[in-house]
Amino acid sequence: MIEYSTDEDDRNFLQKYGWHFIILFITIYYLKRNVFMPILSERQRKQNYKQATDPQRVAMLQEQMIKVRLEQQRQAELKSNEAKEKKKLKKIQRLKETKVDQPLGKTNVGGGHRLGSGDDPGSSSTSNRNSSSSTSSYNPLMPSTGHVGPSYR
Repeated sequence: MIEYSTDEDDRNFLQKYGWHFIILFITIYYLKRNVFMPILSERQRKQNYKQATDPQRVAMLQEQMIKVRLEQQRQAELKSNEAKEKKKLKKIQRLKETKVDQPLGKTNVGGGHRLGSGDDPGSSSTSNRNSSSSTSSYNPLMPSTGHVGPSYR
């Protein structure tokens, strides 16, 4: 017949050997963390490196990389060509919008007035600028110009 232990026997066993179990668990945890895990991780790292540098695998990956890069280059060229065409169309459209239609028979090729040259078609715009500089006007780089009142020089 099998005798079953009572609660008091279990309590006596834990009181007698409890610290031994605690020390045993702490030792196992310490050994696992500081001895076995570094060995296992180093072994795993070496195995991963060996698989990663396998010549067959590297050759296959190199071929795939070349295919992907060629596809990326093709797509970039397509986008570039599309952008060039859009830019060209925008430029043509902008020119059409800003183009002023001349009345028939009244084309001034080479003749006409320059902007800012005054009434005289023969005068240049630089002579007008020089003559206007003698009048008092404000120049932000020269604060003493164009002011009313005493100068501080």
